[in-house]
Amino acid sequence: GCAGQLGNKEESLQYAKKATALAPSVVFTWIQLARAERALGHTQGTLDAIAKAAEVSPDSAAMLAVVGYSYINLNQVPQAIPPLQRAARLAPRDYLVQSQLGYCLMTTGQVDAGISYLRKGSSLNPKYGPVWEHLGLAYQEKGNHGDAVKAFERATQLMPNRRPAWQHLADEYRAVGRMQDAQRATARAQSLPAGNSKPAPKKV
Repeated sequence: GCAGQLGNKEESLQYAKKATALAPSVVFTWIQLARAERALGHTQGTLDAIAKAAEVSPDSAAMLAVVGYSYINLNQVPQAIPPLQRAARLAPRDYLVQSQLGYCLMTTGQVDAGISYLRKGSSLNPKYGPVWEHLGLAYQEKGNHGDAVKAFERATQLMPNRRPAWQHLADEYRAVGRMQDAQRATARAQSLPAGNSKPAPKKV
């Protein structure tokens, strides 16, 4: 039952804490501790463990990316930016790092910088759907409706069952006066189950 599960989670947390005490310079032990803290709903403990992971792996792009994604998953987007910026410098051809950094910058009001990283991510992997949706949102924010339409069209091609992407596309069609296309996109959106409002970043 629930008590058993909670006991297992508490046990996992104790093991993870022991591991960090025994091997404090091994980044993976801190990631495991963050997961154990998160499983118990301990936001601050999770954040502390993630910060420690970043501290012990300043030159590992992969680990810095995991740290960044962990912050995003905890809705701590501003805190995700520094580790993702370091990861982006260390791994300039990692489309996911570039895309997620662009998403973080865009959602914290740094839209131009966000667009720059999102465009880089989309050129590194043109088949990654969420980057096109985020790019569309960034162009929408700038009032650049022509590019927003193109980005959302690409997003809906790659993620045909993603309702928010169709809703955004309908809005942008309306903004450029393409009313019939807007009606079609709206109908398509309404035929799909309601999803969450943003593409989920990569889970840790």
